Formats: sequence, structure tokens, C-alpha cells
Amino acid sequence: MGKEARLKKVVIVADWDADGVVSAAEIYYSQKYREAFPHRGKALVEMEPSGPRGFQEKAGSLGCGDIVVILDIPYTEEVKAGLKTYLESCGEKIESMLYFDHHDSTLKRSRELEAEFGILLFYGVMPTSLIVRNTLEAAGIRLTPRLNNFVKGVAVLEGGGKAIGGFVSKSIVNLTASISKTLNRRRDPDVWRRYVEWLANPLPFEPTKLPGSGETIVEASLEESREADEEVRRVATDLAMSSVKVGIVSFVDARGKWRRPGASALASFIHKIVKTPVALLFERDDGVRVLVLRSSAGEAKMLAKELEELGLVEDLGGHETSPQPG
Repeated sequence: MGKEARLKKVVIVADWDADGVVSAAEIYYSQKYREAFPHRGKALVEMEPSGPRGFQEKAGSLGCGDIVVILDIPYTEEVKAGLKTYLESCGEKIESMLYFDHHDSTLKRSRELEAEFGILLFYGVMPTSLIVRNTLEAAGIRLTPRLNNFVKGVAVLEGGGKAIGGFVSKSIVNLTASISKTLNRRRDPDVWRRYVEWLANPLPFEPTKLPGSGETIVEASLEESREADEEVRRVATDLAMSSVKVGIVSFVDARGKWRRPGASALASFIHKIVKTPVALLFERDDGVRVLVLRSSAGEAKMLAKELEELGLVEDLGGHETSPQPG
């Protein structure tokens, strides 16, 4: 056996969005460039993007790791099934599993995560990338200034415009948002991994191009973001006209009109137009119906919890605003 075969293997699974990709970059940087966390020393690193929906299928194709790190993925029934699948095939090899997240569903089922899967949970009421940064700093690991700026950019986006992670320039916030839109539109694991590597690179001015094109990451992100905004704005305007008021909520039926990623952004645009809480129903390609809730004063979170208590949704995912109807 060669030297490389004896190295520990770290498997990173993170969400597609900005919080997920920046969180993955933090762990990748700490392991590849600092050789400090989650394993002290050299290690092979495998990275895969996944949301809560599709996690079970992703888990079935993951390589077995000595250390597994899950980032920014709300704990749902499908995630539970995926973890069982993964442990059935890799259980004897796994030394430890770490779970970083900030979603309500994960906190509610934290005991289940820890007891059933032996997972070490890092939870907070802040973006996952900020939880990771704080954990690394507590271990004596400081991020590069650029990567730290993207953590702050995510914190601004997740905090509704508030700089909860520290001051950061508007250009970084805009680029962070553009990266999130690009990844959600392309849904290409190779592109996602390229972004992780670019964010983690300690050489900030090294040009990085996306696979299969001559575009640099920054150029591609800004252009994709412009196209995404134009498309969402156009569809949101049409759907807002057909919204139906139910109490204080504007209900929007987007089935047959929106099937691609980006429904959360679509709901946010509609919310800005109608100025009331929005409930957007759409159907994924696999036939599963998803209800996205958006509000500006906490109504969405309260409504989501009520729907869950009434048994009208199977899982609460997203950012406490996107229940999945049964």
C-alpha cells in the first residue's frame, strides 16, 4: 500500500447555497491548508453538495470517510434515512461524524441525532458558516481575510441585511449572493466544488475558471446572478397578479409555472411586490409539493409551525419557512 492509501479520509457534505458552500470552504481550508480540523494532520478530502431533499440518494453514492462533516442541512426524515443508509455501508470505517447547522428542525431533533447516530452536533442561532468560524477560532485556527469576509457576507444575507458577523463591504455581500444564485441555478457538483476550492484558496488573486468554460468564477457569478434576477422578477410579477388573499397571507399557486431551484428567491420577490406574508406552492420534478413561506415580521415561522402541528406537512426544512406538504 502506498503512503496516500494510509491517509485519513474526510468527507464533507454541505448545502448548495452560500452558507453551505462557504461552510464547506472553511472546513476544506482548515483541513487542506492548515491540517488542523477536523483531523490533525494530512488527509484526503471528498466534498459533495446536497440539500435535505435528495440527501438519501446522495448518501448512497458517498465514499466512506474516517471523519464525516455535514454542514447547513436541516435534519429531516429524508436526511435521517440517508444517514442510516450511509452508516449501513460505512459504519465500521467511520471514526466520527460532525454536524454543523442552525435550522429549527435540527435543534428540535438534536437528541435523536446524537443518540441514534453518535453525531457531534454544533448548533447555533446564526448562519452555519459563522458557527464553523467560531468553532475553528476556538481551536486556534484563523481563516484567511478573504474567506472571513465571505463568512460575513453570508451573515448579512442570512440576517436580513444586518451585519451580525462583522462589517463587510457591499461588494462582498453582492458577490456572495451571486455565488448562491449561480450554484442554485446550475446544480452542478463540479462547479460547486470549484467554488469551495476558490473560496478556500489562501492565494486570493489566483484566477479560477469554471469547469467546461473560460469564465472566471467572479465573471460567471455576476452574469448568472443578473440572468437569475431578471427571470425571477418576470415570473414573480406574473404570479403576484394571480395571488389569492387568505387571511393575512397571499397564496400563490406556482405549480406548472416554476419547477427549477430558486423558489425561495421567487417567494421573496413576490413578498416585496404584495407587501404581505406569502405562501408559494410549487411542484418539483419528482412530484413532491413544496410550500415556501416568506414574511418580514416572523409570521412565516409561526405559520410553518402551525402547519406542522396540524399534520399538514411532512418536514420543515429551509430556514424555518419552507414546509413540505404531505
